[in-house]
Parts: sequence; structure tokens; C-alpha cells
Amino acid sequence: MDLELERRLIEDIRGGSQESFRTLVNPLIAKAYRSALAILGSSPLAEEAVQNALIESYSMIMSGKEIRHFQGWFSRVIAHRALDTARKEKNYKYSLDIQQLDIRDHADSPLESMLKKEQSERLIESVMALELEQRAVVVMYYFQELKIEEIAELLGLKEGTVKSRLYYARLKLSRKLHSADLMPQTREMMI
Repeated sequence: MDLELERRLIEDIRGGSQESFRTLVNPLIAKAYRSALAILGSSPLAEEAVQNALIESYSMIMSGKEIRHFQGWFSRVIAHRALDTARKEKNYKYSLDIQQLDIRDHADSPLESMLKKEQSERLIESVMALELEQRAVVVMYYFQELKIEEIAELLGLKEGTVKSRLYYARLKLSRKLHSADLMPQTREMMI
């Protein structure tokens, strides 16, 4: 969506148009939900985070807040609400349904399709096993495609801290995925 259309929609929303708000946020909701789900690992909590982000967005628009690039701003709001929810629900159990993350697959054969889906599921499970601080920066960097500077600003961290968390998260993911690949071979050798 171009910036001029965003500005017109925001003005229409301030004028009372609920349809303009739907037009503005509908293209962003699926990605926002997937990002919140990847951070939180729970559908109900992800839905809560998205709902809170939508309420906050509407309130900010109606209060006259200047929002220059709504899509980027909304991504940051989603990340904040997901992290707030995670902090509030520290002891929740992960109940991630990998099917909800909409893993797109364009494989040529059913076997290739099955293998790619299995690899994607292992990757997502590995990301979900990371500590919240690392999982959050991984999701923001790879799922929401935020820049290091944006993540640092969003989380109130130094850029070096964000880079460090990404580095250690990648190491953990690499080790976990590498060890998962070796496990079947090790079992075969023991037989």
C-alpha cells in the first residue's frame, strides 16, 4: 500500500470510517498473527496480541498521532504487544500448531513436499525452543523483516545486543538442527 493511500485512509478513519480502518489493517493481520504466534507459541495468546495491537492502532489514529508509514509502525506495535503478552504469561505452555504458520511449499514431487514440510516444522520448533529474548529478535528480523536498528529501538536495546542475540540464536538453531539431522544416522549405526 502506498503512503498516499495510507494517509487518506487514516484521515477517513479520523472522520469516522470503520471501512477505511478495515482496508488499512486487513492486509497486515495475517502476517501480524504469524509473527505473534511465532513469538508466543500459542494461538489464543497470539490472537490477544493482535487484538491489542489493533485496538492500540485505532486509538492512536483517533488521538491524532502522526504515523508516517503505517505498515512498519504496525509491525512494531505487534512486536510490543506480543512481548507484553509473553511477559504477562511467563508460565504458559507452548501449544504451537505448526499448521497455522502457513508454510508455503512449491515442491515438484510429493516426497520433496513432505521433506520440505518436515524441515520447516523442525526449524519452527527449534525457533520456539529459544529463550524469549532470542526468539523475539529472530522473529522480528526474519518474520517481520525489521532492521537491526528498528529492533534495537523497539526493544530499547543497543544494536550490539540485538546482533549478539541474533548471533547466539543462530548458533543454537544451527546446533539443534545439525544434531537433529545426525540423530537418525546415529540410531542406524547402533543397530
